[in-house]
Amino acid sequence: MLAVKNLVVTVVALCLALPLFAWGEKGHYICSEAATFNLPTDMPTFFYKSYPELIFLAYDPDRWRGAGDSLDAVNPPDHFLDYEFVSDLDLPPDRYKFIALLGSSRAMRRHGISNTSTGFLPWKIAEMTELLTNEFRQWRSAREPERALIEHDIIHVAGVLGHFAGDASNPHHATINFDGWVMMPNPNHYATDCDTHQRFETRFVSHAIVLDDVTPRLNPPQLRTDYFKSALDFIRGSNALVETLYRMDRDGGFDVFRPVSPQAKEFTADRLAAGASFIRDLWWSAWKNSANPPKRRAPPVD
Repeated sequence: MLAVKNLVVTVVALCLALPLFAWGEKGHYICSEAATFNLPTDMPTFFYKSYPELIFLAYDPDRWRGAGDSLDAVNPPDHFLDYEFVSDLDLPPDRYKFIALLGSSRAMRRHGISNTSTGFLPWKIAEMTELLTNEFRQWRSAREPERALIEHDIIHVAGVLGHFAGDASNPHHATINFDGWVMMPNPNHYATDCDTHQRFETRFVSHAIVLDDVTPRLNPPQLRTDYFKSALDFIRGSNALVETLYRMDRDGGFDVFRPVSPQAKEFTADRLAAGASFIRDLWWSAWKNSANPPKRRAPPVD
């Protein structure tokens, strides 16, 4: 058992040495641009006028990499949730209570991980959607010139949120097998070459997917009220597709030197459309929910 654990840690460490960018630049742009399709028409006019900026901001969190030691420590874990590490835990919507739970449940000791190894993606999505809701609520009651300034905040938050919500639709961002199969045993002979991530989300998307492949696949708008639960359920759905992704990869579906696989193209377009639908839902839900008063919180106990 110890030898297997050491092998997994070694493979993960080797893969971590490579830069991983969720969906790649083109994939994130497609996700956020597709999110602007079928967006309900009851949002503020300034939001629709800001589509180009919303799309540009979709790649921003990956542009932040290499900015410095402090940001490089906090940014990467916000892009993923290695769900297998926490699948048996009742996850709280407070990320700090979650970190405490990793210790009290002995999950860190059991899996041999640190308190950031699991990732924080559903918390990041919930935090940013709550912030977007708050910004929309401020906008509703603001007057000029403050209202115009709040509009800039709204677009920036919404654009960056689009990145993380898009990440959640990629099965690689919902599993410990994020760049090669590390779970043992591996009887189905899935790739362990630390290149599956880029092969799928960057090279194949750039080679085979365009916006028109994605937009017809969007789901109808859905109003979200529990942002954390929505994010966690969405990530669980992505995790359930990990083996499907690896099976396609093993069979050459994402090899750009072969004719484009219809099955691989359909799978990829479906995942991008799922991400786009989720982004659109969060943008719209933040606006709709901002009409409600904020929740009253009990005063802190000394």
